[in-house]
Amino acid sequence: MKGFKTDFFKSLLFVTVMTATTLFGICGCFRGEKKTITSVEAMTLTLQGMRGTSVYELAEADGVTELRLYREIYSDGNVTLKLEKSAVCDRASFIELMNDCGVIRWDGFHGKHPKNVLNGIMFNLTATVNGGETVEADGSANFPNGYNTFVRALGAILAEGDNK
Repeated sequence: MKGFKTDFFKSLLFVTVMTATTLFGICGCFRGEKKTITSVEAMTLTLQGMRGTSVYELAEADGVTELRLYREIYSDGNVTLKLEKSAVCDRASFIELMNDCGVIRWDGFHGKHPKNVLNGIMFNLTATVNGGETVEADGSANFPNGYNTFVRALGAILAEGDNK
């Protein structure tokens, strides 16, 4: 019986160590590097709430990077997006903002609507970064870390563009 217990605990220890090693490897804990965004090819953030839908879009026109804000307009039974504001923005600064807010870590985030919350903002983000890698995230009154900072910064970029 003593040999069985020893073998059992050795096996259990081996499985535990192997599982922990695998999880740390998958999470990148042994790599010592934090994944970052080095380029952004496209970004669309849709916010939908009680007061309508807003769409933020990073666009390239004539070699100039612009952040654009569209609002959904209902007219004659049709829904269209109307450009409300746009501002030229520095692509390098925008990448820095995305990294500061941890947007790359949002990939796969699905924020379920919290119980007992009757309304709120729904969001959907799709970004193409790092030469073709897609970041997708969505949620309903439930947001990833850095989300509020990111949305406020988008508003600030557009507000600053109005002053020029």
